[in-house]
Amino acid sequence: MLTVCYTYLTLAHFWRHHRKEQAVMKALQMHGVLQSVAFRKILHGDEEGWNRKTTRASELCEAHDERTKFSHFSKYIEPTLGKQMVIVKPKQSVDLSKEWTSFIGSSVASPDSSRGNRSRDEDSTLFFLLEASPPAKDSEGKLKLRDVSRDRVVNLSDLAVPVAWKPGEPFGILVQATPENFSKVGTAFMEGVLELDDGLYVDQILSVDVQGHPFNLVDPLLDKDVGFTLPGGNSTDNDNGGGNLEGAGEGALKPGRPSRKKHSSEFTKKVVKQKTGTDEKGDVKGDASDLSLKPPNILIYSGDSPNATQIFESALKALEGVLDRDKYVVYQLKQNELLTHPWAENTALLVTVGLHQKTLSKEEFEIINDFVVVGGKLLNVGMYLALEVGQYAGAQNSSLISANIRYKAKNSADEVAFKADYLNDQISVTSEDSSCVLVSEKDNKLVVECAEDRGKVIHSKLPLVALEHASDENAKSCLQQILADVLSRLQISCQPEWRLPSLTPCYLVGSTLATSRVFHDSIKSHLKKDTLQASPVSLYFTSNIAEAQKKVSADLLTVVSDTAPSPSSFDVDIYKKNLKSRVLGNLLMYVEVVPTTMTLFESFMLKVPKSVGAIAVASRQTKGKGRGGNKWLSPLGCAMFTAHVQLRVGTKLASKLSFLQHMAALAAVESICSRPGYEDLELRVKWPNDIYYSNKQKIGGVLVTSSCMDRDIHALIGVGFNVANSKPTLCVNDLISDLNEKKQTDLKPLRVEEVIAWTMNVLEKMIEDFQRDGHLSFCDRYYKKWLHSDMKVHLEKEDGPQVTVIGLDGSGYLEVKDEKGKLISLQPDGNSFDMLKNLIQMKTR
Repeated sequence: MLTVCYTYLTLAHFWRHHRKEQAVMKALQMHGVLQSVAFRKILHGDEEGWNRKTTRASELCEAHDERTKFSHFSKYIEPTLGKQMVIVKPKQSVDLSKEWTSFIGSSVASPDSSRGNRSRDEDSTLFFLLEASPPAKDSEGKLKLRDVSRDRVVNLSDLAVPVAWKPGEPFGILVQATPENFSKVGTAFMEGVLELDDGLYVDQILSVDVQGHPFNLVDPLLDKDVGFTLPGGNSTDNDNGGGNLEGAGEGALKPGRPSRKKHSSEFTKKVVKQKTGTDEKGDVKGDASDLSLKPPNILIYSGDSPNATQIFESALKALEGVLDRDKYVVYQLKQNELLTHPWAENTALLVTVGLHQKTLSKEEFEIINDFVVVGGKLLNVGMYLALEVGQYAGAQNSSLISANIRYKAKNSADEVAFKADYLNDQISVTSEDSSCVLVSEKDNKLVVECAEDRGKVIHSKLPLVALEHASDENAKSCLQQILADVLSRLQISCQPEWRLPSLTPCYLVGSTLATSRVFHDSIKSHLKKDTLQASPVSLYFTSNIAEAQKKVSADLLTVVSDTAPSPSSFDVDIYKKNLKSRVLGNLLMYVEVVPTTMTLFESFMLKVPKSVGAIAVASRQTKGKGRGGNKWLSPLGCAMFTAHVQLRVGTKLASKLSFLQHMAALAAVESICSRPGYEDLELRVKWPNDIYYSNKQKIGGVLVTSSCMDRDIHALIGVGFNVANSKPTLCVNDLISDLNEKKQTDLKPLRVEEVIAWTMNVLEKMIEDFQRDGHLSFCDRYYKKWLHSDMKVHLEKEDGPQVTVIGLDGSGYLEVKDEKGKLISLQPDGNSFDMLKNLIQMKTR
């Protein structure tokens, strides 16, 4: 009887499955030419389908004219598991030239829907679009995997050929398949058994027509180059005949010609490595499920203006009012840096302020153009601060115009109205396509969005980065809304309500009561009114928590002794339980919010004995420091601490102090990778002081400062390490989750308290081994985790002399060998590795 029932159920399921596939085939035959066949989730409150006001079925499709009647109906398959099949009229279209990228190895030479040049084989296939989203995670950061029997899973890659992809959310995938396979994919989606190789969840499937060409990552030169236009100037002549970009006149905003007839081979290699993690041959480094890399920098450029700093500070203030501050760091890009530094690889957005094309040199223009050509985002903003300081060509003859402006944000039904000034002819933006005009006043187009074949450019005559000059608070608020909307169109995350957290007191907790007693005894004679005076931060000791909270400031840190913070994002008990070192980290100074932990030791580090190993830990830093003047973003979940290390002059490590930063970086890596089960995490160290995920992404860094007093060296080791924070790039727990998925393991996510304590344990033992065995033993250990063995690199610039990395020399400097066999030592102070270019940026002496 069981056999009969099982056979019956199997046949019934097969018959229902077969009928669904036939229904899809019938829909394609009847509607597939002029209409789209779509499979979608039925959203709550949207059982009847898409909002009737929309003009397209997906954000990834081209919008139809509002006069075009958009309709749909569901007829062929009854809703299943919260999904439905829908016929959409008119047929939806995807423009691959708008931020789409071809899959490596895919052939999309002519994807246009016109059938005139298509072969019979091509004519028998169709394109369809998949909207996808990343899988959800549970509270512990583990992926929520679907409970589907493996024998029922239908893999997309078995039925369709990937053509192109588009980043962001929703993630877009364009594939090509036969009608029969399309019906199988759609049916699998309806039944909840469709699977993508990279674990993404499919939210919608839609048959589409396609136009345009996607960007080819492996050889960008296969596709035509389309650059950006800086309006307001004339086109620049190009000596090689390739032409530059045409300036915008009174007519249409035309796409310009490429800034170069052909990119240099070095530039092409840079693009390949930056975008794909492949080498110049196109060999993929890692598999398709590698975690995405998210550049965190926003750069502001205002040319060679003598008032560039003033403009930067104004623009910085405006941007920080709307940005997700845990995800981006904003820097001023100076002219020499634009021309010489490899800034583009880690830049999410370039903001040019108050510039005309004619104010830029040919080299400046080509560099910015190259950034856009390979997918960069550019916001070109007029700023009437330029009129006040009068530094830009033509600004003196310009006039401020006061306009009544009405504006509706991209995803808002509300319209804002305000009065604002703008500089009439500082930037001239025109366009034939009214759909890319975001803000206009009468016939004057004030903000225009120009989606190029590669990147995206938005031009604005409104002073979006000079909000302090707004005529009133309403205008300032409205301009801020426009700025947030413009940034979101450039794929920049905004969080307008974000506020800089208030500074908090410090809680001083010893690993034992004896440790706390030794510390207090050593500073007692130096206290004046319970205060240790120092610059830039003095410490005020109190047992009154209420008083401590009131007195804390940027230059006065109030310290509450032998009291654990509660509630807190840092669990002191977990830290103490995992700390096994004798000295390092045995006196914990925990601060919820502080400018930086690097400045908290000046008042006492020369006064405490060697038995006190103080460590300052913060959950957030408002002014986190990196090497070389860089900033360090400090979101919750990042392990941020500074440890005090004392070394006697004449010891092995004291005489080779440069090794200390290498030891700190290696200790952070080994603290995790030496634990059972976590050995396969791809954590590495990059010379001189960075912690990396494989060779792809920086997830941590080390900063070491030192001073000498009475034959003792006092070193402060600052570490920032992304442990449980996916912003601004990725973190250790992201890697653990990825490893669990790949290897079907069940490793637990780590806590910041554990990682900091483990790092102290490893670093103390590493220092002891170095003092006993010297640097050679340490180097053997270091090379197992570093990234540079036998690497061929260039010095200073891409066409500079090539050298081979040998290792660390006896002083801890990087030792390389030139083509003649000569050994060269490079100090870490000021020099750095550019992993994407195999380039050592040399310190300017």
